[in-house]
Amino acid sequence: MQPKAHPAIAAQHYRMLELKSRVESAGPHALVGLLYEELIRSLDLTLASLRKAQSLSGSAHISKALSILIALEGSLDFEKGGNLASTLSHIYRACRVAINEAAKAEDMQKLSEVRQAISTVAYAWQGLSDA
Repeated sequence: MQPKAHPAIAAQHYRMLELKSRVESAGPHALVGLLYEELIRSLDLTLASLRKAQSLSGSAHISKALSILIALEGSLDFEKGGNLASTLSHIYRACRVAINEAAKAEDMQKLSEVRQAISTVAYAWQGLSDA
């Protein structure tokens, strides 16, 4: 008889399988949407840590959020994207700076503002797929 897995570990395992499946079947536009989802999730988990008065020093959620922003910026096509690509690049860089500052100061308000900004961009990105 196998030992029972902790429910949180099992849930994380199934979440990763679901995410892997979505990534494997997604086109380029949908992949960017998945990055936005994961970025927002990382910011939400960071905010939850702050609400629990947990230190953000060495936070995996902060590291993941910053990595996703770097990946998003790296995926920009400045030739085809023109002004939109340039604007998104500036937004991603500003968000990285704000996240770093907020993490050092453990500033929930600033992290909430970054999360809201990313949510707005993600919503607009989602709208592009409907066009």
